[in-house]
Amino acid sequence: MDIMRGELETSYNFKIQEFRTGATKQNMETVHSKEEIKRLKIQLTDLRDKLNDVDSKNAQLLRELELLRREKEEREGELEEENNDLKGQMACLKAEMDAILQELRTIIDTKLGLELEIAAYRQLLEGEEKRSGLKQIVDTWAMGGAAGGGGGGGSSSYVIESSSSGGGREGGGGGGLSSVIKGEISAKTTYQKSAKGPVSIGECGSDGSYVLINNSGRKDESLGGWRLQRAIDGVDKVDYAFESDFTIPSGASIKIWAHDKMPRDASDLDFECQETTWGVGANITTKLVNPAGESRATHVQKTTYA
Repeated sequence: MDIMRGELETSYNFKIQEFRTGATKQNMETVHSKEEIKRLKIQLTDLRDKLNDVDSKNAQLLRELELLRREKEEREGELEEENNDLKGQMACLKAEMDAILQELRTIIDTKLGLELEIAAYRQLLEGEEKRSGLKQIVDTWAMGGAAGGGGGGGSSSYVIESSSSGGGREGGGGGGLSSVIKGEISAKTTYQKSAKGPVSIGECGSDGSYVLINNSGRKDESLGGWRLQRAIDGVDKVDYAFESDFTIPSGASIKIWAHDKMPRDASDLDFECQETTWGVGANITTKLVNPAGESRATHVQKTTYA
């Protein structure tokens, strides 16, 4: 009995010990769970606070976005209105420019007619005894008027009256001759320019008084040894050679005047050459040729009459 009692006590004590150990372990786990729950609650509270902050910022951004959208719509409306105003102004300016161009064409046609008439009168006054008809007069003198038209065409009416008188061999008789020529002539001048490089022929005087050369490059260009050649109606008339140290500055334009043709108000860069005239004609080709004989710039002027 004592043995059985001892074994039972030992067994109970062991179980009690296990129960106490389990209870202690359970208590520790409970405490740990409570601490974990407390920590999670704190973390949840922090996350809720952060969520509220994010919601507030999001609401603020939405309000700013709405304001920006409204500003964008207002700005687009203003730009559209401004664009319409600019289109209207551009249409008005275009109409005004067309009117000015039409007026300019009228002025050019009038100028052409006056120059033709003046040239015809001048020829009659200078060489009345050598007249060979109106066509020769106009062909000789009207080139300046046609070229002055700036490449346009025009027509004009003209009336030329001339008279001559002379006495008899013995002074007893006299006679007179009078003639009136009426008609209309139309002249059209076209220009064609080309250049292989920055130096070009910009313009040629309609009366053969000058040739204009331009340098559109960013540096000075040496034209020493270059030649300026001019063919009129298929005949070589002028072959001018530049001096060896001649240089045209960057962005400059220089007029090379015929002898005694340069005006007092000419540019400081302009100069005279020994040629008495650059010549006039119906078909004129002016070339700028380098020392190697290559044509570097060309200016072609053609005048037709009807």
